[in-house]
Amino acid sequence: MKFYYGGNHKEAYQNLAHKPTFQQLCHYLFQHEAAILRDLKKEITNHDLEKTIDTAIKLQLIVRKDRRYRLLFPVVTPALVANIQEEKTFQLALQTLKKESDQNVLTALNYFNNLLEQDYFYGVTDAISFATATKLENEKLHLISCQLKDQTTTLPGYFNALKKSELTEENSLYALLGDVELNYALDQFSYIIQRTYQKKKVRPSIFRQALVMTDILAIDDSDNLQLAVPIFDHYGEQVISLADDVFKWQLLFTRFLDFKEMDFLQFIILKG
Repeated sequence: MKFYYGGNHKEAYQNLAHKPTFQQLCHYLFQHEAAILRDLKKEITNHDLEKTIDTAIKLQLIVRKDRRYRLLFPVVTPALVANIQEEKTFQLALQTLKKESDQNVLTALNYFNNLLEQDYFYGVTDAISFATATKLENEKLHLISCQLKDQTTTLPGYFNALKKSELTEENSLYALLGDVELNYALDQFSYIIQRTYQKKKVRPSIFRQALVMTDILAIDDSDNLQLAVPIFDHYGEQVISLADDVFKWQLLFTRFLDFKEMDFLQFIILKG
């Protein structure tokens, strides 16, 4: 079972989700809806079982009632995905998103990203993957991306992975940028994007190279830099009507990426 989570308890969720005992516990409780502790101990012999259960209860991921334990978080199955995709509200949201301008797609993506700041936790069975959104911003630049597979193919995804210490020299961006400080990097990115937008020359640097590697900038046949992603100075209109359910929004953008035949989307808000 794979877990998706976020919000104020993200670090606690992450620590728990990476524990083999928690993974075994969730798998068993998904198969056996209400289990007593004796049954759990027969199935899971790890010494930290009871401590793991206590932590999960405190995080409201598991409930104990009448000496029986149950999962409190939703578990996504292929059948559930199919049912949600058949809902009229979901179909209407997807069709609307497909027809919208880049600016309104950006606005919907920003709304989705804000939802990810709320507390959420759910499990996924089988080899199902869903899109996620990530954002980098300072007073001059908002860089927001939506990605399905390797999150480090975008700069927001890269810095998110860097914060979690998930990168090694095998990652091409990490080999280039290393543990660069985020605010300094954003200042450099803002400067380079601004000059490119104004069609001014930009000297070679690791930051310029990173923008090219992540398909934010492109080099044309005349060796000139060009912006390769949509750029705006403000957000558009929020036109997508869908319940504030993180999973439904992840599924929505997963299907939108499928429609676009892309692994990721990127947008820029440039201020000033």
